[in-house]
Amino acid sequence: MKSLHSIMFVALMVLLVGCQQQPQTVTDEESTSVRKEVMDRFNQLVSAINQKNAKAWSGYYSQDNFISTFAGTDYYDSRSAWVDLITNYFQTRESQQMRPLAVRVNELKPDLALLTSTDKTEMRLSDGQNIKAKHVFTMLWKKEQGGWKIIHSHESWVDDKTI
Repeated sequence: MKSLHSIMFVALMVLLVGCQQQPQTVTDEESTSVRKEVMDRFNQLVSAINQKNAKAWSGYYSQDNFISTFAGTDYYDSRSAWVDLITNYFQTRESQQMRPLAVRVNELKPDLALLTSTDKTEMRLSDGQNIKAKHVFTMLWKKEQGGWKIIHSHESWVDDKTI
């Protein structure tokens, strides 16, 4: 399993380095537009998460270009497996509130952007348990016919007793 994670990490780094080595072909105005569009999509994703709306949430993940996702140390190379997992998680939660604290979008190409975020998340599970966590995302967004979609993501979290 560790070798698979290592291979995926190396592949992602090669993709990112390759994207950064492309000549700059967009104006500052176009770059600003990409950052705004991706930020807007991320804010919509956060809203879907906070509403526990699995159908809306899953719509932000590419159906055509999905690569993979990591949740903590768990790896998913199938979009359907990822969507099923999160759909089941949403069903076990009475409420949840994710609050972005810091979000950064870097344009890699006119149709590819890297988003990183730090968030505070609070959940109340159906069994009455309360969970508070510091949560981080790294997401690759690709512009498709239907708008900006996530093609790869990684998220991690740690319990936070200070929230």
